[in-house]
Amino acid sequence: MAPHRAILRAVECRLMSQVRLTPPVLDIGCGDGHFASIAYDQLPIDVGSDVMARDLPEAASRSGVYRVVMFASATALPFNDASFNTVVSNCVLEHIPDNESVLREIARVLRPGGIFAATLPSEHFPEYLFGASMLRSLGLRRLSQAYGDFFNRISRHYHVCSPEVWRDRLSSVGLVVEEQRYYFSAAAHRRFDLSHYLGLPNLVSKLLLGRWVLFGWQAKLFEHWLRPYYDEPLMASGAYQFVRCHKLNG
Repeated sequence: MAPHRAILRAVECRLMSQVRLTPPVLDIGCGDGHFASIAYDQLPIDVGSDVMARDLPEAASRSGVYRVVMFASATALPFNDASFNTVVSNCVLEHIPDNESVLREIARVLRPGGIFAATLPSEHFPEYLFGASMLRSLGLRRLSQAYGDFFNRISRHYHVCSPEVWRDRLSSVGLVVEEQRYYFSAAAHRRFDLSHYLGLPNLVSKLLLGRWVLFGWQAKLFEHWLRPYYDEPLMASGAYQFVRCHKLNG
């Protein structure tokens, strides 16, 4: 795994692992199943769904992670109403243009009192990037904003919203926020951005030799550089946000 993705996913594993998975459980955007295999102790998860068909065979091959893996759009989930007690989604909703349909579908398949938990980029994602921060410090605000906008485009982010916006959207479909907090500080996000460039040799290694890391010292250097941001305390503002909510009864 690329260094920038490794530190972000490690923090998200710590957050999502605190969510109690009451079965039946649906994981929207399960990908290749690697995240779930590390983040959750309460396995197997009943259903993992994704629209990235190429990742699903690997998810299905991970022993004991999912009971069922299926190709399914989050905007039209193939399940009856009130099918699940828990729905989880790690950094997925921001990539789906039709956000209203996704949230409506999540609320529909959840049972009354059921839990939905997700991680999402916050409104600060573009401005906390290293490139954007550096350009802004030089007084180049338009270039700074352009850098953030570019990063959102290549990340396929359609929704980079504040906690208030997400609370309103969730509330509109009958999901009441119980916990919502920022994670990944501005300093962490700057290193996340820098790691894209410093990790280019790792990408070349993966493409040519099938391995992200050729030498142990490479991983140790990145771990030493990024480790301080794994255990960051609660913060007033961050590049990402964690949200946990429940579906209203009735």
